Amino acid sequence: MATTVITLYRPVIDHMRGWDGDIGRAVHRLADNIAVSQRVFAPKKTGKLWASIEVGTRGRGPRGIQIKVGANPGQRKTGYAYWTSEGAAPHMIYPRAGNRSGYLRFYWVKVGAFVRFRSVSHPGIRNPTHWVMRGAEAGMAGWFG
Repeated sequence: MATTVITLYRPVIDHMRGWDGDIGRAVHRLADNIAVSQRVFAPKKTGKLWASIEVGTRGRGPRGIQIKVGANPGQRKTGYAYWTSEGAAPHMIYPRAGNRSGYLRFYWVKVGAFVRFRSVSHPGIRNPTHWVMRGAEAGMAGWFG
């Protein structure tokens, strides 16, 4: 019986699953590609969303190395980036509980002045762009291609 035995020693496996090895460097390049592609597809109304897209900190998970890419990758809460990508239903906006005045106060460009309201009716985001996924797909395509 002819057999072949392949043995990977623990240090070799750790090197392959770490950030210092070839795989770790390749994954970091992939994350950079995805961030660049997401910036291309992201809405650029004020530029703040575009500027918030970055590669997060490198880490280790139960299955190996992991890294987050996108708008504010270190935050846990869903924010403006998610809603611009996936869309939002029309909804009411009220002042936060800690707001002593009980009013929303903001600069309204259409009026050209600061305004105060107890609530506003947000029209929602009707046409989601799915820029997060489109950027991820383009970044991966560029990495593989």
